[in-house]
Amino acid sequence: MLAFGFFIVAMVYSAVGFGGGSTYIALLALSGQPAELIPLIALPCNILVVTIGSYFAVHRRHFDWQLSIPFFITSVPMAFFGGLIELEATLYFVLLGLSLVVAGMSLLFRTAPTDVSAVPRSRRLAAVIGGGLGFLSGMVGIGGGIFLAPVLHHLRWASSKTIAALCSFFILINSLSGLAGQVLKTGSKAAILASTYGAPLLLAVAVGGILGGRFVIEGVANQRIAELTGLLVLIVGIRMLWF
Repeated sequence: MLAFGFFIVAMVYSAVGFGGGSTYIALLALSGQPAELIPLIALPCNILVVTIGSYFAVHRRHFDWQLSIPFFITSVPMAFFGGLIELEATLYFVLLGLSLVVAGMSLLFRTAPTDVSAVPRSRRLAAVIGGGLGFLSGMVGIGGGIFLAPVLHHLRWASSKTIAALCSFFILINSLSGLAGQVLKTGSKAAILASTYGAPLLLAVAVGGILGGRFVIEGVANQRIAELTGLLVLIVGIRMLWF
């Protein structure tokens, strides 16, 4: 059942430019997995799905390197440092619950940008946003795209397609960097255990990511899916904080 859930999440998220990390983590947490293994399972799933999404973004020429690099310069090292931080299980789940609540609210109330940027694109602001979200994503095991996309939509940073492409790469490199920090922190035994348990989940998200990535959902349908996803993430975040 968990693998089927991962398949559905990967298919839906990849169709709107995300990896699904927040929901993978929520499903793993609700299924009672140990806190130290959750990022080690969720991040590889995230990496696999957004690798597929990133390929389609480049193939369709929606990715803008000049726009994206300022976010990446700070997010990569900060995601690695975030992954190194030792968190007690209780603190981890509280931080994760808060992150999911914020992510859910931001998805529910995001605004769709026009094709023309409405604000000056500040490299300094991009570096600050990238570093902060990279650090958070490294600690909790989320790629960060679910936080970055609503911020960029609110700032009207670029078109919807460009933001989706940027977020795919943002999730990919932060997940890789955060995973490196997590593996260094937990050791090889935990990584091997997580990879053994997560093998069927990786297969499920690979199939789902390929299917979803080939049929990009845009416009009103994209907004509705984002709202439904935000509601789901919000409910899970509240449940984790409440219990």
